[in-house]
Amino acid sequence: MIGLVSAVHSSNGGSPAPENPAAALQANRESQIVVTQDQAPHSAPLPRGSRPRLALERSIAVDARERIHHQEITGPFESIRCARGGPRRAAREAFRCTVVAGNLSYPFLGVVDLRAGTVTWCKRDPPPTPALDVAVSRRCRT
Repeated sequence: MIGLVSAVHSSNGGSPAPENPAAALQANRESQIVVTQDQAPHSAPLPRGSRPRLALERSIAVDARERIHHQEITGPFESIRCARGGPRRAAREAFRCTVVAGNLSYPFLGVVDLRAGTVTWCKRDPPPTPALDVAVSRRCRT
């Protein structure tokens, strides 16, 4: 966020605003809290007899529509696609998914746990800079 804060100050026209390291640090902390909340895991039961990928896609689609309704992402909802995100580990399958809404792409990570009968997913917020990356919950990865 420091780079972002500097860029905003520099692009305001006149002379650059003086840097305030304490304000930039606080903005970074607040950004990390918002991203952590946005990337929080969500879970739903895996319907019996359903295909793991399709069950995950349906669950994420419901979540994406709710996020659109609450104006957390841009709408309207257009599509979702999930693909395997690595090898199956025990009874867990990982997926990488993309929601397209309002002509924008939103990445999600998900895991289907066949033993527990659940699907779990997290929205992935790409960091503005690598130093500000907030890790996605282990529940959404294998």
